[in-house]
Amino acid sequence: MSLIDKVLNTPELTNQPPVLVDIGASGAIHFRWKKIAKYAVCIAFDPDDRKYGYIVKENDNYRKLYVFNCVVADTSSDGQPFYLTQSPYCSSFLVPRTEDLKPYAFADKFEVERETKLMTRTIPEVLQELNIGYIDWFKTDSQGLDLRIFQSLDDKMARDIKIAEFEPGIMHAYHGEDKLHAVLRHMDNLPFFLSEITVKGPNRISQEQLKSISSSPFMQKLLAASHKETAGWGEMVYLNNFDASASHSQRDLLLGWVIATLNEEFGLALQIATQGEEQYKTPIFGEMRRGSVKNIRRNLWKLRFMSHVWRKLF
Repeated sequence: MSLIDKVLNTPELTNQPPVLVDIGASGAIHFRWKKIAKYAVCIAFDPDDRKYGYIVKENDNYRKLYVFNCVVADTSSDGQPFYLTQSPYCSSFLVPRTEDLKPYAFADKFEVERETKLMTRTIPEVLQELNIGYIDWFKTDSQGLDLRIFQSLDDKMARDIKIAEFEPGIMHAYHGEDKLHAVLRHMDNLPFFLSEITVKGPNRISQEQLKSISSSPFMQKLLAASHKETAGWGEMVYLNNFDASASHSQRDLLLGWVIATLNEEFGLALQIATQGEEQYKTPIFGEMRRGSVKNIRRNLWKLRFMSHVWRKLF
């Protein structure tokens, strides 16, 4: 049994399992959750035309999986306007900015094919219905609503989250969307640090330009895919900093160490293990501390330092 599995099997985490919230789930298990999922409760959302409610799915991936038949928003509604676009991955409660999108090769994906109305619920409502009072891992990709959904949580619940993932826009894609700069500003006032940010984006060459170069749809796709990508959105991963001046339960320190380790933030993991060892005098925190030191030493073999050496020399 690995040390991560050993920690996840402690009474603190079996009696109060990790809670994962997945907004904008793709159906596949999130790659960061693979080692933790079987110990965790996952709350996901699959909108359809049925009544409010949820089903509990038997699933080998999770300890328990709740799938709600609604869409998450910052307010609840029996029928909020929803814009179905050519690509289902671009559909949103927000209206696409079609004029601003015209210079980009993927502009047609945002063309609104029809407008419908969908039920929405807030995360606090869902948690209350399940009688769950906390979130450990918050992940959202809501096409423009990431920040306001996070802000719908009460302050204590938000501050106690161990890790939060957002995918806000940089470019103008939707009217009134939550932008990356707004997420940065908001999270700057909470006990989190930005562990990762991966900037992705489309090719800034229009459909008209591509058609003027080639009449072949296949060649147009190749030309677009060969074009330089611009900064369109960011995949952001925030980790709780586990401020040593604040009080943290044994359970939160155990899970915080697991999450920090899974995200290769071994310095944070070492900090958390040391805090736990000093505060609770429980042997497992000593194991966790030694495991973190091993992980930090093992990083040497990844030769990440070579890029710094190379820049110094050349």
